[in-house]
Amino acid sequence: MSSWLHKARQVQLILDIPAQPATQMKDRRAALFSCFKDGTLLLDARDNQKPARFYLAPGDTFPWETFFAKMLAAWQLCDYTDLTPQFRPLKRIPQFVIDGFPAEPLENKFKILATLRKQGYFSALSARK
Repeated sequence: MSSWLHKARQVQLILDIPAQPATQMKDRRAALFSCFKDGTLLLDARDNQKPARFYLAPGDTFPWETFFAKMLAAWQLCDYTDLTPQFRPLKRIPQFVIDGFPAEPLENKFKILATLRKQGYFSALSARK
């Protein structure tokens, strides 16, 4: 496959992060870089603003529904290039999970991911250093 075609197929996990104290009260465009056991997220900015990497605490605003939709598309394409390692499947996720995931409320999506993680579908979350 040519490189331009491969890049066109890739699911870009660039998200719009709303202005909040963690973003110095600016809207940001960023990709999820890492997710930690305590719920903290490390984001990699894609908007050429400083800081290039920033953290969001569990209480901060993160576009989970948008992230989950893009994550699901990556799973369906079996293209995990843009997924942070914490959301790259280690083994094939059952089709019924993929089919039912979009219809679930947000809180259930977190529970489904936690269950899959416990069952070895994803690597364990690490502590923030």
